[in-house]
Amino acid sequence: MELKAFYDYINSSGTLLFFRLDSEGRILSMNQCACQICGEHVMGEPFQNIILDFQDIFNVREIRNGSECEKPFSIQTVQGSPETYLLEFTPAEGDILVFGRKDFDEMELLKTEVMSLNQELGNLSRTLHKKNAELQNALDHVKTLQGIIPICMHCHKIRDEKQIWDRLEKYLTEHTYAELSHSICPECLERLYPDIDDDDEC
Repeated sequence: MELKAFYDYINSSGTLLFFRLDSEGRILSMNQCACQICGEHVMGEPFQNIILDFQDIFNVREIRNGSECEKPFSIQTVQGSPETYLLEFTPAEGDILVFGRKDFDEMELLKTEVMSLNQELGNLSRTLHKKNAELQNALDHVKTLQGIIPICMHCHKIRDEKQIWDRLEKYLTEHTYAELSHSICPECLERLYPDIDDDDEC
C-alpha cells in the first residue's frame, strides 16, 4: 500500500520527473510530468537521447552496480528548448530509477540574472527616453526654411505664412538663427555713392 501510494504520488506530481530505465539505459516508463516535458515519443529510447552532454557524466554500469548519481542535467524538451533539472539516478532490481526536479540553485541564479538584465534594460530605456526628449527639444528649437518661399521680384519682400509681406532681413531673423549685419555690395556702392571709393565699403 505504501509502495502504491508512492507511485501514485510520482505519477500525479506536476513538478517531479520520473523515469524507469532498463539495464541498458533505455526508457521503460515515465510519469505524466516527464511525458509532458519530454514527449511520449521518447519511450523505449536510450535515456541519453534527451540529455545534453550525457556520455561524459553518466555511467549506466556504475549506477546499476549500486553507485548513485545526482547531478544537474539539461533535458531536451518537446518545445525544442533545454530545461535544467537535478537528476538522481538510483539502482532498483537491475533497473535504474531516475528522479528529476528543478535545479533551484540554478533557477535562483537565472532569476537573479534576469532581474539584473531587466534592471539594465530599464536603465537603457530611461536613458533612451531622456536622449529622445533632449533631441526633440533641440529639434523644436531648430528653425529651418523649407519649401517654396514667395518673394517679390521687385522689392524682394517675402510673404510669410500669415500672408504678410516683410523685408527679407526680418523674415530671415524670425525664421532662422542667422544674425544679419548691414553692408553694401560694390554695384550698389557705385550706383548710390559714386563719390565713395570701394576701399571704404562698410
